Amino acid sequence: MSRPFSFLAALGLALVAGCGGGVDAEPTAAPRAILTAPAGGNAGVSRNLLPLLKRMSLAPSNVSHSGVRRVEQYWLVDGQPRELRYREQVSSDGAGLFAVDATELLAPASTAQQTALFLVLQKAREGFVQRYRDFAVRDVDSFVRNYSIIDTGALVTVAGRSCNEYIVQRTAGESVRYQIAVDAQTALVLRARQESASGTLLSLVEFESLNLAPTHAGVAWHQPLTDERTLPADPGLARAQLGFEPRLPRTDGGLFALKSATSIEAPNPAGAGTLMWAKHTLTDGVEVVFFLHGGPDTAPGRDDIVRVAPAVGPWNTAEGSLHGELYTAMGRVPVEDLLDLLEAAL
Repeated sequence: MSRPFSFLAALGLALVAGCGGGVDAEPTAAPRAILTAPAGGNAGVSRNLLPLLKRMSLAPSNVSHSGVRRVEQYWLVDGQPRELRYREQVSSDGAGLFAVDATELLAPASTAQQTALFLVLQKAREGFVQRYRDFAVRDVDSFVRNYSIIDTGALVTVAGRSCNEYIVQRTAGESVRYQIAVDAQTALVLRARQESASGTLLSLVEFESLNLAPTHAGVAWHQPLTDERTLPADPGLARAQLGFEPRLPRTDGGLFALKSATSIEAPNPAGAGTLMWAKHTLTDGVEVVFFLHGGPDTAPGRDDIVRVAPAVGPWNTAEGSLHGELYTAMGRVPVEDLLDLLEAAL
């Protein structure tokens, strides 16, 4: 859909304000990640979970491991249910190298050629899969502001490992709920079940096997496919690298925190050729939003307008031309959050 930006932004801001969230809004719910108790237990067993959150944020890249994961994803297209289920082999050397290789497509039913294509495409997406697809504590401070975590008191076994079970829920804006099983020794999340606020299953990622002493023999480690360069924090240096001054939503203690800033050359959506884009990666502590600013629009005279694309599973996208410059915001967050980000960047 498309509307003049002022209308969309106002609508988005109104809806977000009604939910108690926003880029610079203080969450209405007090942080509950510091002290928790097992559900139904007594307050005497409350404990500080901050050390665990910090370990969880580091474990995927700092713990050497390999294993097989089962991935299930569920969504609607025009009201009709869709599903994707497959297995993948994951490897991490504990020092920053990783590999994610899809090995078996379980659903939907596919031909051998379709399956082969899917496996190849997943390898091309492994950087995204490793960094952004699954539940993770991506910023501890933002997690504490925007999420609650409750120790259920249950001990569960996943891939032969003893795990503690927790319920994680977003307290700012739209509610998202995760039920996670965290390896007691390594703090790796070995199972993550994501549900909508109404309890509908959206995704399940679970280790079926785990090796904490792998040799990594023959692993084809991930190689970057795009030539992204770190964007300097100094505005003058950033302008020299991009050819324009990048705009960034304010991230001073609100819903989102800045994780990284890079420059990337990508196709020009308004015509032929390519554009330099400023790519800012933001997080609310768990979910990730990509905010791209493409500099001067190559079609001068275009009206300020934002288009909200149809959702792809849990992912939403808002893009458009504002004040003669191109913007795109996308993430596994409500559309209202994306509109709020666009408004905050102006």
